[in-house]
Amino acid sequence: MISVYWKLSLMVHPDKCPHPEAHQAFIKLNKAFKDLQDPVKRKAMDDKIDEKEEKERFKLELKAMREAAQWRRLQGISMEGDEALLADLDVKEEKKRDEWMTTLPPERKPGVATQQSTKSFSRTSREGRGDTSAWTDTPSDRAQKAKTNYLEAYNEAAALAANDQDKKTSNADAELVDQYNKAKRSKSLVEKHQESTRVRSKKKSKTDKEKQKEEWEGQHPWKPWDREKDLTGGRQNVKLDAENMAQGLTSRFSSGSFQRNFL
Repeated sequence: MISVYWKLSLMVHPDKCPHPEAHQAFIKLNKAFKDLQDPVKRKAMDDKIDEKEEKERFKLELKAMREAAQWRRLQGISMEGDEALLADLDVKEEKKRDEWMTTLPPERKPGVATQQSTKSFSRTSREGRGDTSAWTDTPSDRAQKAKTNYLEAYNEAAALAANDQDKKTSNADAELVDQYNKAKRSKSLVEKHQESTRVRSKKKSKTDKEKQKEEWEGQHPWKPWDREKDLTGGRQNVKLDAENMAQGLTSRFSSGSFQRNFL
């Protein structure tokens, strides 16, 4: 007994065990060890243990005797004492259901309008019944679901708040860096190159436009509008002879003096 006590004391000692209830467990272990060392208390504990073991043995024997009596009843055999053994089994207790088993779901309670009759089912309706877990959830299940929903909502809100805070801090840091760069640091080689490229492109586009304008004005000088010249420009005076045209058509499409007969 002492060796077992030492092993258990090492397991639950506050200096050895980090569990928060280790101190209370160590106190209970010491109290039990002292009670076992007292002969009077030890005898009372042994009597309780013996009584409990005897009750367990009696229950097992009674169960075996009842099973044997039930088997004899099924076989049509009767023995003395079977009726007394089976008397308690014949009394059937009425089964009771909890309140959550007998209450209707919210959408089935009286006074709530439903889309279809409760006595018939629609064959064409494709809408599902949705979440019907509320019909069979126990109060503990409902409490657990409410707790889970609360934790999910809390975690989501905390994550959103953390993301917003991170964005604000990152934006503030970026603004500080930009202000410092503008005030303290000179332009980089890339920025200088980009500025020089923009200036050269502007100058080049300006010179190209001026050059195109000069070329256009040199090759296409401005002149006043002349109706006779501008409207007849590019046209040719064509004389049409009706007689010559008719003669040409007849000579081209007529059969002439010689005519072939194929048959």
